[in-house]
Formats: sequence, C-alpha cells, structure tokens
Amino acid sequence: MAYLPNRGDIVHLDFDPSAGREMKGPHFGLVVSGKVFNQQGLAMMCPISQGTAAAARTHGTVVTLMGAGTAIQGAVHCHQLKSLDWRARQVRFKEVAPREIVDDVLARVEAILFDRSA
Repeated sequence: MAYLPNRGDIVHLDFDPSAGREMKGPHFGLVVSGKVFNQQGLAMMCPISQGTAAAARTHGTVVTLMGAGTAIQGAVHCHQLKSLDWRARQVRFKEVAPREIVDDVLARVEAILFDRSA
C-alpha cells in the first residue's frame, strides 16, 4: 500500500515554486491535515526550517522541535501553512512528531486563522 500522509507526520518535499518570503526549495514539513483530507492528493503542511527564524519567533508563530525527541530538528513555521500536492511533490515520510508538538502547532494555526480580537 502506498504512503498516505497523516496529521503529525514529518515529511520531506520540495516547496518550490515559491515567491517572496515563502520558504523555498526542499524542506521538511509537518502535516497538519488528516488522512481523510489528504487522500484527495493535497495536504496542509507547515514547513520546518533548519536556520534562524528570529522575526517569526517574536510573533509566536514558530514551534521548535529542539528537545522534542525527533530526529528532525528545526522550527515549524505555523504562519506559512500551505496546501500542497504531496503526490506531485514526491513526499517522503521521515517520522511522526510528538502529540504535544502537533497540538501546539494546531493551536497557533488556529490563532492565526481565527483571530478573535477583530
């Protein structure tokens, strides 16, 4: 049976094409959508950077994987949520993130999408 991304999976794929301040090139990503959505060929993902993300950290939109027990280290960029064609981008599974990390990312994505202060 072929791989089907699931919420919490850390995968590797190419984020190009991209523009402006979007993350470019091959990166790891955290899948935030569930299998029911993903089986259609698209998946919602947040890219994971291996470098600095000082500006994003000051706004509370990044979740660190440092010390999370994952082989993949870096920062999950919740503010760069994307719907990606995982089949066309030849996604490759790497590992599953801890539930606490996934819950933290989902809470930050929710805060970005459903700003209650407006």
